[in-house]
Amino acid sequence: ILDVHGRVIAVLLGRPEDPEWDAVVKDACNAMDRARRAGVACGVFRGRQAHRRGLFPVLAAGVSFGGGQMRPGNLVHSRQKQKLINNLLQNKSIRRLAGFQSSGFARYAPKLWRYYVDVLRALFEHHDGLQHNFSNSIFPSATFNLGPDVVTDEHADFNNLIHGLCGVTSGGSFDHKAGGQIYMKQIKMVIDFPSGATILLPSAFIDHGNTPIHGGDTRFSFTQYAAGGLFRWVKYGF
Repeated sequence: ILDVHGRVIAVLLGRPEDPEWDAVVKDACNAMDRARRAGVACGVFRGRQAHRRGLFPVLAAGVSFGGGQMRPGNLVHSRQKQKLINNLLQNKSIRRLAGFQSSGFARYAPKLWRYYVDVLRALFEHHDGLQHNFSNSIFPSATFNLGPDVVTDEHADFNNLIHGLCGVTSGGSFDHKAGGQIYMKQIKMVIDFPSGATILLPSAFIDHGNTPIHGGDTRFSFTQYAAGGLFRWVKYGF
């Protein structure tokens, strides 16, 4: 998706040409479903969780800076929640989703991707206690939207790098022609977003969300992003 000057606004990555991709996505969704069920069973989640992005439980992992932090750091969770996150981060199918988002970023926005590489490499070298989520992805942070029927409310992720891109992969069993589309308010677009598809979008300044899905359908999503504060921290000399 280009602006009038031919500059990339968002990228509909779709899915790789891999006959096993459906199985990969299904396995990733099953892992998120298990995490939600385990979280409910151990008290990490108490039913549906209401937040500004919707009504579903989430798990976030990675490196961030903001919300009162004095310096960049790894997100800190309870022992039970961290165990759920570790299981997701170690899942081979989720790792493949992460790598596809990152490689698509490198392909369609190479200068911006290189900026991420240079800044985040400096950050991780300066603060050697910071931990990568995935060795095959440039993104320092990730969120797992755990279903079972994820529909995000209209929102902008204003803490993300304002000119950066966020990767979003959709998964589940739903009719993507009847619901689950992603819409981007400022550019007035509504886009079919089937299971297994990935989109890169500037989530910090474009309001976006999903259309409702049918009752009984299932939908999950996996996102990667970078907090703008990380880049400011490096720019100002740590």
